[in-house]
Parts: sequence; structure tokens; C-alpha cells
Amino acid sequence: MIHNVYIIDQNTGICLIHRKYGSIEFNQDLVSGFITALKDFSVEFSKGSGELKVIDMQVFYLILVFKEGVLVTAAADKNDDARVTHKALNDIIDKFLESFGNVLNDWSGDVRIFRGFSDTIDDIMKNGKVAEIPLTIPILKIYKKDFNKSQNRLAKKGIVLSEEDLKDISDKKPEWTSKRLPKQVITQGFLDKKQYEIAHKCDGFHTARDIAEEVGLPESKIQVIIDNLDKLGMLKFIEIK
Repeated sequence: MIHNVYIIDQNTGICLIHRKYGSIEFNQDLVSGFITALKDFSVEFSKGSGELKVIDMQVFYLILVFKEGVLVTAAADKNDDARVTHKALNDIIDKFLESFGNVLNDWSGDVRIFRGFSDTIDDIMKNGKVAEIPLTIPILKIYKKDFNKSQNRLAKKGIVLSEEDLKDISDKKPEWTSKRLPKQVITQGFLDKKQYEIAHKCDGFHTARDIAEEVGLPESKIQVIIDNLDKLGMLKFIEIK
């Protein structure tokens, strides 16, 4: 999900347009000043070429495009496709400059003149969904039947598991996680104790990143273990949109 899109005048740091689609909240004035400062630093650092494109904010990315005194930036989830977001922001800034490039030269400071451009941003960003990539959640096969039952109960109530739900559930253990793989998978050398522990965190609600944070290992190592579990035929995968 693209949570926010900002169009900012580089010269004044004023936010000309702000579109909000997701749950991340910002103070517009603080964000405008912060991003403009970053942009100025990036231009100085790259000798004016404006190489800075993506800033890692831990929980999300800030993706920036700047051209002819205008900065467009988006706050995007880390599972969004940064290249797709970047292209969409380029489209926005090109259309904005086409419509208002001359206006900005003698702009009086009245941001109301830009309001009509909001619909164009919404169309290009598909209301924040332009770069969404479905999350792939690992789940042990011994959990899958119980998981499906729980989802079927929700479906009867008209509820479908979404990415937002994962944030609320990630710190809870579903009831079916009391089940365990046979210890023979360790004694027979298929898994070591750490891999055995991580296998049981594949409950259909925790991403590889969630598991990495919980056990204190790099996500890349967790992904290797998940790949190994998959090769051993122990996992299924669920797509969350």
C-alpha cells in the first residue's frame, strides 16, 4: 500500500498536494521540511544529479522523485514494488509540471489552485494500490487444515484475511500452533533445533520478516530456512492481498 503521496515545492518547502491512502500518519509541514532537506543534501552529495531515490525508514520506504523545482514523494510499504512506485511518481511529476510548470514561476502561495490535480494522482496511484505485491506467508502443512477452518468461519461472516489483519495478529499465537512436528526430524538430521523452532513459527500469520524479528536472526537466514522447509515438503504458502 502507498500510504501517502506528497507534491512539494522545493524552493519554499510547502506541500502543494497531499493524498492519503493508508494508515501511516504524518504532519505535512514537518514532512515537507524534512524531505526538502534530504533532497537538497542528495543534490549536493551527487553534484546536482539527484541520485537519491529510496530512503529506508525501517517500517516503510520513502521514495522520491525531483525535477524542475518540484519534489514528489511516497511513503510505501516495504513489500510494495519500489520500481513500480518510482515510475508512478515520475508520471505524476511529469503531468504536474505539464499542468503547472509555468504557474510555479509566479506562484502566489495559494495551494487551492492545485486541488484539481488530486484526481490525476489517485488515478496514477490506483488509490494507493499501484505497487502492491501479495504477501506470501509460510504455513506448516500440519497447521493448514486448522487454518482453513478458521478462514472458512470468517468467510461465512464476510471477513477475508488482509495485510492489515496481520499487524493485529502477529503478536498472538493461533490455537493450532500447539501441534508439533515429530522430534524425529531432528534426530534423523532433517532439521536442527533452531530450524525446528522456526518451522513452528510458520503459522499462516507471520511473514519471514516477522519471524526474523521474533527470533533475532537476519531475514535472509530465515528465508533460507523457509526455503529448506519447503524443499522438505513441510510447508504451504498463503497469499495475502
